[in-house]
Amino acid sequence: MSHHFNSPDDVTIAVIGDGFGALLVYTTAVYMGFDPRRIGIFGESTNPVGTYQQFAWNLGQTVLRSESESHFLPADWPTFAQMDAVARRDVTPLFRSIGRKFNPGVSEMLSEAAIVWKSLGYEHRVLGGRKIGWISREPGTPPYFSLYDEDGELVARARHAMLAIGHGPLAFTPVCQAARDNPKTADRVVQAYEAKRYQAGGRYMVIGSGIASVNEWVNILDAGAECIALRRNPQPEEQDLNVPRCLFDGSGIDAFQTLSFDQRLDFLGQALRGTSPSRRGWGDRVAQGRQAGMFDELVGDIASIDSGSAGLSVTVKALNGNQVALDLTGIVAGTGFVKSALSLPLFRRLVEHYGVPLERERIQLKTNCGVPPLDRPDSRLCMMGIQANTVVPNGDTIAGLKYIARRFVGDVARAEKLRRRSFPSRLAMQVGLARKTVRALRAVRKTEQLA
Repeated sequence: MSHHFNSPDDVTIAVIGDGFGALLVYTTAVYMGFDPRRIGIFGESTNPVGTYQQFAWNLGQTVLRSESESHFLPADWPTFAQMDAVARRDVTPLFRSIGRKFNPGVSEMLSEAAIVWKSLGYEHRVLGGRKIGWISREPGTPPYFSLYDEDGELVARARHAMLAIGHGPLAFTPVCQAARDNPKTADRVVQAYEAKRYQAGGRYMVIGSGIASVNEWVNILDAGAECIALRRNPQPEEQDLNVPRCLFDGSGIDAFQTLSFDQRLDFLGQALRGTSPSRRGWGDRVAQGRQAGMFDELVGDIASIDSGSAGLSVTVKALNGNQVALDLTGIVAGTGFVKSALSLPLFRRLVEHYGVPLERERIQLKTNCGVPPLDRPDSRLCMMGIQANTVVPNGDTIAGLKYIARRFVGDVARAEKLRRRSFPSRLAMQVGLARKTVRALRAVRKTEQLA
């Protein structure tokens, strides 16, 4: 590197963020041959699965939607199903995987992630312990970025940077947001991803028909409470993953990228609306609830929320135009996250300062996930996660994050003329991590498959 780079926190690759994406970029870079000391993770937590773990706990989620190859080892082989089969001495995961019906358990996946990050020294490369609030493209050669915290203090400089800051804020419909802003009703309207506790004998409404909402139907019924499912789409698609499976491989992603940006946004609007996977246990549980008079469905929108005798007095405008008045204990919104890039201050500042192109409040990324006009072949600035699903439609899944990480690290390796790690060394790393994972899985209670 040049004379510009002399601080211990000056790096070749910077990852802004400290979650799944950061771990996958780090793992891929080390596997390819980058010295860990030339990689910096800039965030507040040394635990890359902490945020996800909290969301999964709040949802009561036990299995991943993603398939067997969506895991944290640098290479795809062995798959999660293969490691699970060896660990349990049971071939069932292999047969389930052939039929695309194997879903890694959350606890198993978190165990594997811990093996990977601890074995590769990830936590030692989390630098600064602060959020990055600003990235500046510096003039002159060689090209680099300066990274500043929220107080404007210089934290580090980097030749290449990946923006992996995760989802935007939790999303609420305007009526639900107004109820959360009202002190009389605020604590009775929660998001599916927030912590919550259901009361036996209570009556709860769940908005939405995606996986988070379906998960909550079952949680409510299991708590001995009544559940009313409210959805806007009369016929939600039953889809196992959050985008069609064909978009999970390279050829599907390539085909998606041939569409114009507007067409891609329209397609995502269709593909991502109210899809939910089929789950054996969930279907049975909801059918039992319906039979017992504990589960009902409405199609429409909430017109008003006020305080009431049971907690909330809610009016629903049904699809047929009728109004339905309900007394509820609480409302759970399975409405996901705000997708607008402007909801994240770092992105908003980049848009305002550098004229980063925006279309329908989404950053118009290049097909290599580069952020124009700051991204250059010799000094990359990329984005991953849900903000990159306009380029890689499954960008907020483990498989999608891994796809973007590999593309980015490969580009950086070419720009830096990296002497890549030898095949025997890569193989030894992969096999070593797989062996440790198998040992760790033996100590984890097997998660029931729901597909």
